[in-house]
Parts: sequence; structure tokens; C-alpha cells
Amino acid sequence: MKDHIMTIESIDFAQLSVEQIKHFIAQAQLALTDRKDNTAPRRVAIAFDSYNGRRYSRPWIARVTAWPVGGKPTLDWGNYVGSDSGGEAEVNAKPGDIIRWGQKDGRGNGTRAYWGVVAEDGSVDRVTEVQARNAFSA
Repeated sequence: MKDHIMTIESIDFAQLSVEQIKHFIAQAQLALTDRKDNTAPRRVAIAFDSYNGRRYSRPWIARVTAWPVGGKPTLDWGNYVGSDSGGEAEVNAKPGDIIRWGQKDGRGNGTRAYWGVVAEDGSVDRVTEVQARNAFSA
């Protein structure tokens, strides 16, 4: 037997008692609670292995908040949680957001800087800068 899906338009609230309406509202709230809100910002973290703290800076992470045509992106900085023994860089982001992360090399030849797009499940897909720019303006 198939479940009957009722639309809000098909309900005649005038025919329902106050208790029935309260029950209806409670059931709707439960249904909303059970669903994940994929548009809400969530913690996105990138793991970093141990590093030589005298040579490398603390790892960094940021979310792109604006990117003017022909300009540099504006960043909302996150935090690094850990030490030079390793840790995670974290930032609040939602699916579709562009993030950057990396670590500066004090000698100048080993700096790492990456671009990524936050996926629906909260993971990060690495992309090129051009792909990040196209995803931001989409």
C-alpha cells in the first residue's frame, strides 16, 4: 500500500480541532529536524601533518566571501587547531563555498596554497584557481 502524501493546500484547517493542528505542527517540526540543512554553515577542516616550526608558518585556512572581477578575493579567515606536531585548520563554510588553505615556507621555495570547493557532505574537492573563480561566480 502506498503512502498518501498530503499537500498543505489539501488540508482544511477549519475542520481540524486545536489539538489536531498542534499535532500536525509537532509532526512537521519532527520531519524538519530529521532532515539535514545542507545550506547551513558547518565546520570544514583540513588536516596538517607535523612540520618544522622554525621553517614553516602555522597552517592557515579561509573562505572566499567576495571576488571582484579582475581583483583578488576577499577572505574570511579560519583558525589552526594544533601545534607543529600536527593539527587541523578549520573554517565555517557551506556547500558550494570556495576555500583556500596552505602554509608558508620561510625559505620561500616550499610554500603551499590550495583552492577547494566545499561539497554537499562537507568534504573539500581540490580545484585550480581558475576553477575556483568559475565556481564562485556561478
